[in-house]
Amino acid sequence: MDSNDSGEDSHPSSDEEKINFSPKGDSEKKSRELRNIRQSPAYMIGKHISDTYRNPLKMLLLPISLPLLSFKIVRGTAVSGNDSEFSDISEMGTSSIRRNSIVFFPTNGVGFGHFTRTLAVARKLKKLDESLEIVFFTTMPTLHPLSEEGFLTYHLPPRYKYEGMEPRIWNSLVEELLLTVFSLHRPKMFIFDGAFPYRGMLNSIKGSEDTAKVWLRRGMFRKDSKPIPEETINHFDAVIRPGDSSPSEDVAEVEHNAAIIGCNPITLIDENDLAPVGELRKRLGIPDSAIVCYLQLGAGRINDISSEIQFTLDALSRHSQIITVVGESILGERISFSGDSVRILRDYPNAMYFQDFDFAVLAGGYNSYHEAIQASLPTICYPNLKTGTDDQLARTKAAQEAGCMIVVKNRNKSTIGAAIDRIADDGIRNKMRICSKAIQRKNGSSQIAEWIVENL
Repeated sequence: MDSNDSGEDSHPSSDEEKINFSPKGDSEKKSRELRNIRQSPAYMIGKHISDTYRNPLKMLLLPISLPLLSFKIVRGTAVSGNDSEFSDISEMGTSSIRRNSIVFFPTNGVGFGHFTRTLAVARKLKKLDESLEIVFFTTMPTLHPLSEEGFLTYHLPPRYKYEGMEPRIWNSLVEELLLTVFSLHRPKMFIFDGAFPYRGMLNSIKGSEDTAKVWLRRGMFRKDSKPIPEETINHFDAVIRPGDSSPSEDVAEVEHNAAIIGCNPITLIDENDLAPVGELRKRLGIPDSAIVCYLQLGAGRINDISSEIQFTLDALSRHSQIITVVGESILGERISFSGDSVRILRDYPNAMYFQDFDFAVLAGGYNSYHEAIQASLPTICYPNLKTGTDDQLARTKAAQEAGCMIVVKNRNKSTIGAAIDRIADDGIRNKMRICSKAIQRKNGSSQIAEWIVENL
């Protein structure tokens, strides 16, 4: 990720805006009049537009910042007349009083890992404290799951969506919009989930001394990953390290001042979140006698997965009793396959239907991997070897050693076919289900939600 300085102009200081009057005569009256002028809606809106006009970067945010300012003016005026609580949108967050609010920032990766972990924690927080305001700021394009949960959401498209945009410019947008979010909500805690913090985000949290800053950062880093600089980690008060299949020898770690908080693997789906047995089979027209395989290899943004899917479908088709449900990522393009033995499932999260599958063929990403283990779902894993930081091979090998997964590192027609033939055996699948019980853990999202509530 980019760490360029944003280059964003700083807001005018209060000293620059002060007018000093002589203490003689009616200075107090003039001061009150000046204050009333500056607190008037016309002045605040005019000043905001004027400041925006002088800064081209702020012009991009005007469709967001101006309605937010108007809302705050209306709310402040309705409560306290002319003595509005806010004098300028850039000053809204200067109050030291924190609201019962948390801001989550999951980044847009190649899949749903960061997003799903924060959503899992947010769900648990909602149950623990109904009065807690949960806010999402995200680059993820899939906002409807958050809307369905009732979480207020702010969206900024990732940089690659802006043709030719320099990292410095995009980071400036991150900084400006995040500062606006902080000003509006004055959160007690900010939680970031991503591989590497953006420079714009670091700039925005630097001055939020009354807000606890937390980095939700999974392990299992590739051994060739670049170390995270100490000064970057020190922007945070705590680093939450969700567990993985095996202890992580984090070669990308350096000494830092942030507290380390450990927890079990974080998953979105608990046992009570699973759909009733038979619901998906009935919905997709799958007979009860069929052996059902769930096939999902990710969004295909890092590596080309089309050939691996086809090799797998060909191998599955050799077993007449198997019906395959292809999990279509809502981040990826629409896919289509012909044949009576193939169905398409495009839900989020698909893991809610895991009780209706006899086995799965999955990539080795954090979410799907741990969801399969928690559901005792026999699984063939195709670890992605081209990720930037995530060591999927190490993760999946740990499950293979435990006896609950089959790992296919070098994929071709022969190796994929052999793995399918093996897992098609009822006896093999039963053994894998039993073995998965040994490495199942309590959902870490509950642990982290409890820790957050205790530390707000």
